[in-house]
Amino acid sequence: MPAILRRALLALALVAPATSHAQTLPAWDKVPLAKGKEAPDLVLTGTVDRANYQRNVAVPFTVPKGVTRIAIELTYTRPDGKTVINLGLFDGERFRGWSGSNKHAVVLDETSATPSFTAGPIGGRRWSLDLGVSYIDEGATSTYTAKIWFWRPGDVPAVSTFSPEPLKAGRAWYRGDLHLHTGDSDGFCDSRRGRSIPCPIYRTVDAAENARLDFIAITDHNNVGHYNAMRELQPFYDDVLLIPGREMTTEQGHANIFGTTDYVDHRLGEKTMPDMTTMIDASHKAGALVSINHPGAPNDHRCRGCGWIAPAATRGMVDAFEVMNAGNLWKQLAGADPMEDVAIWEAEIAKGRRITAIGGSDNHDTQLGRMGVGFPTTVVRAENLSERAILDAIAAGHVWIDMTGKPGRSFDLAARAVGKDGTIGDDFALAAGQTLEMTIEAGGSKGATLVGLLDGKPSPALTVNALADGQTSLPWTSDGGRHWIRFEVREGGKRVLITNPVYVNFGS
Repeated sequence: MPAILRRALLALALVAPATSHAQTLPAWDKVPLAKGKEAPDLVLTGTVDRANYQRNVAVPFTVPKGVTRIAIELTYTRPDGKTVINLGLFDGERFRGWSGSNKHAVVLDETSATPSFTAGPIGGRRWSLDLGVSYIDEGATSTYTAKIWFWRPGDVPAVSTFSPEPLKAGRAWYRGDLHLHTGDSDGFCDSRRGRSIPCPIYRTVDAAENARLDFIAITDHNNVGHYNAMRELQPFYDDVLLIPGREMTTEQGHANIFGTTDYVDHRLGEKTMPDMTTMIDASHKAGALVSINHPGAPNDHRCRGCGWIAPAATRGMVDAFEVMNAGNLWKQLAGADPMEDVAIWEAEIAKGRRITAIGGSDNHDTQLGRMGVGFPTTVVRAENLSERAILDAIAAGHVWIDMTGKPGRSFDLAARAVGKDGTIGDDFALAAGQTLEMTIEAGGSKGATLVGLLDGKPSPALTVNALADGQTSLPWTSDGGRHWIRFEVREGGKRVLITNPVYVNFGS
């Protein structure tokens, strides 16, 4: 038997096991669910038999207005061990796709869809399953069950947009890049014949793998088209988490939104989006995390709209600041100060705002090697490798930034005070005289200088001139006031690592 036929028969056996009982689907062949909405909104059941052999069975259902995504899982019994039912979809006006029997889980929304299906309008339509009975024996009756979930605006994934399961289990510091561009906006790379062309998205994912990243957010300018490719690529790249992102590119500044595929209007001044405040609110209502990009960049002919000149109050509305990207790092390589955006962020912290500092390469060229994707790397302590866990951890401030992008550097901070344990990003309520015990372990930084900064200023008491292997203990006594403590690792005077703060008396 030819090898290709053996593989095809094996695949068919996996997706349609020979049992009269309901199928148990593998994790990859299930639909991602919305947080708090595990039960399906609709369950369709029925039977087919030999009379339906090589025929199509229509199973109509209504999708209410306001629904922005549908997710369908189809299972069926195989009393003869041979029954095969394909899943097709019509939306009442047009054909929306066909499974080819290699998948049981299908997701469609207005911007993306499972491969072999097409994105487009969802709610307010009379849909129909198109069950193609490819084979069923004489005398056999198969029972099918279609579970259908309706997503509405503001729903967020319980796990990830493009994966029903975490890619890795367990709490860890996960490495990623939160600002990347592809050929779906202004990313370029060389074609096979050496021509500069808009770069396909898989090249960015390959570059992330080469940089040994755990997660990436693809943030093409004002676009939603890249989500379709991300939905296709995630099952194959099951070692790199793909987070949906978008760079909202306006004349008042650029902001990344993470964790939604919903369209949010970027056209400030339009009736639908009158100002930046409305845009940030709309992004949050869509379930997104919002980060200001390169806030200190110029906003003139050198980089139109790049610097943040929106009303000052909008800085306090966002979840994160991109304080370090490749542009800042290139300044440092040239001997200049890369900390301009850090200073803008710290000015907000000084006002009592707990806003997370993140990094992003802002890469437009996957061929830059180590100075491309992952330069810098944002490192996040999350409960597992999933979109929900990564974004929740960023919101909580459990983040440090590796400014080298080199794999092998690590940093961990354990903090304890008045019976509470925490880490980077956590807040401690301390009265005067109470002590915060901080234990730091910095791997790959032996001999480097650890600089502790209290309220943005270097503190000799929190500084170690030459890091050694193992743990370093740094106690700090509170005066009862509001403070923040963050750390930098410096080698030869250059910063190679910066952390978010441990907060004292900031409250919520």
